[in-house]
Amino acid sequence: MLEIRNVTFRRPNGPSFSFDLSVEQGDILAIQGPSGVGKTTLLDLIAGFETPDQGSIAWQGQDFLAAPPWQRPVTNVFQADNLFEHLSCAENVAIGLDDAGRQDRAAIDRAFQRLGIDGLQKRLPGTISGGQQQRVALARALLRGKPVLLLDESFSALDWPTRQGCFDSLREIAVADRMAVLVVSHDSRDAAYLGSDALTLGE
Repeated sequence: MLEIRNVTFRRPNGPSFSFDLSVEQGDILAIQGPSGVGKTTLLDLIAGFETPDQGSIAWQGQDFLAAPPWQRPVTNVFQADNLFEHLSCAENVAIGLDDAGRQDRAAIDRAFQRLGIDGLQKRLPGTISGGQQQRVALARALLRGKPVLLLDESFSALDWPTRQGCFDSLREIAVADRMAVLVVSHDSRDAAYLGSDALTLGE
């Protein structure tokens, strides 16, 4: 379980935020609300890009606030999770893996298969659709093997049918891999389609 307990954060000369929530393994939580209420700030605190003024953030009971971002049990996928245009999709997915991971072509192929993009491994990102690019970015995140997945408007630029397909894959993988997933979104349809709990900030 991911647990955020009594976390507060104030920007210098700016707004303050407070968070208290938990996400079970295999569950997806949609984070909703207008701009400026702290949706991205919450993800940044979990990932270690920002430091709270107080509180705890733990996975399976182990607080990881003292850990740097690269040592946290967390992977991020952003709306503009840019792929390197000069690298193939498979090479993009392998970025960030250790030598053994980069050489494990079968594991990379399985990630493509799970996300319904098998056959795109050798293609360049500029030759595939936006929805396919976001699935490649998601495959890269999954291969890192972190149990907490943070998606910041990752699919919001996609048309609704394409977004639904991405959500279908995300929901299946969250359950199968026992991941705790937080999805930041402006669109209330996302939580409804995912069948997930929703936390609306700013209310």
